[in-house]
Amino acid sequence: MNYREFTESKWVRAAQDPMTRSRVLQDFPGWIDKVHNSGLIAKARRLMNYLVSGKGSTTDIILIVAALLYLISPIDAVPDFIPVVGWLDDAAVAGLVLSYLDKKASAGQREVVDV
Repeated sequence: MNYREFTESKWVRAAQDPMTRSRVLQDFPGWIDKVHNSGLIAKARRLMNYLVSGKGSTTDIILIVAALLYLISPIDAVPDFIPVVGWLDDAAVAGLVLSYLDKKASAGQREVVDV
């Protein structure tokens, strides 16, 4: 999935619902407990830190919520119960959104919160 496909996905549409942000904030700690991939956890925590920082545009927040929703959802492009490959697509989505945020930060548009 590329950036454009992600921005037009059901995940981004779902993230526009204010209740989705609450669900992500509630489900995130349980998801962390289930995941055993430190790289994916680091990306997810970085996204979560940015979300709770209160910084960023509405578009940024929607993309972050969509990426976190994608991560915590067990059923996505490649279901998480499939060993290794199930988390690779999650890492790719997290990487897409983090890359977008990093590019904005390097352009001086705002600061990105790191873990």
